[in-house]
Amino acid sequence: MSTLSDNLTARRELLGLNIPQVHAALTLRGVCVAESTVYSWFNGSRGVGKISHLKALCEVLQTDLNSLTDGTLGKAAGSVAADIVRELAGLSEVQQQAILSTIKAMKAA
Repeated sequence: MSTLSDNLTARRELLGLNIPQVHAALTLRGVCVAESTVYSWFNGSRGVGKISHLKALCEVLQTDLNSLTDGTLGKAAGSVAADIVRELAGLSEVQQQAILSTIKAMKAA
């Protein structure tokens, strides 16, 4: 089972963001914490203590709390990529592998 920090990190990496960028975006949203605090959220040494901080973090990571906690890491509504992630989550492992094979074949063509 993934931890919240694992899911936060996966989402951040998926978006191509580094911690200083996340910290800057949080600051613009009124979250006044040290950059080291943001690092600690992502490495799991400290939890996100305030709901307002968690909401802002979800905005920055373009996701929602459900996606972060269940590990689907989907983007907030409106994104085709997020829709694909959500749909894949409902498929079996065999079905997911078939989709992946199809995507790879399409890219190779």
